[in-house]
Amino acid sequence: NKLEQVTIQTIKNLLHIFLYNNVFYYKDKIYTLMKGSPNTMPLSDTLSNIFLFTWQKKILKEIKSKNEFFGRYKDQIFFTWNNGNEEQLGSFLQTIRDKKPNVQFQKLIGTNVPFLNAFVENQNGELFTRVYHHPILPRYTLPYVVGHSKLAHGDWFRSALIRAVCYCSLIEDFTLERIYLELTCLANGYS
Repeated sequence: NKLEQVTIQTIKNLLHIFLYNNVFYYKDKIYTLMKGSPNTMPLSDTLSNIFLFTWQKKILKEIKSKNEFFGRYKDQIFFTWNNGNEEQLGSFLQTIRDKKPNVQFQKLIGTNVPFLNAFVENQNGELFTRVYHHPILPRYTLPYVVGHSKLAHGDWFRSALIRAVCYCSLIEDFTLERIYLELTCLANGYS
């Protein structure tokens, strides 16, 4: 009933104060967050991890027994479902939804799917990945930077290359991504 010298009830009370008195200032007005908490607060990540833990365990148990692929970033989960039909997947997701009605799912069925900045594809039982560029976002643009843009865009280029190395399962995809990154820099006045 204690975590070091603090009781669990004290932790719950502090969380209640944090969640129900979360205010912010914007354009000369004070606002209160009515639902949830800001993504920029480290405590929000911790609370999200606690919330996700219970039903993430259920998903991991199910897909581990079927040798599937699983990925998670913050509150977004991605997993493959190859050893069952769409009806079985719907039934499995419904068991999670019954316990946690506010959990939302986006079910994509096909041989490929984008997840965050990755494009994952099943080609005849082989898993291939590459960097994903959202079709709505403008091409060849650099992130907005205030201050030392040359240094920041140099860091961005390095990070983008590392991401390409990690994401691209084929050398051809990496080469295309490298060329795309170079063109982006050139189009924005960087050598």
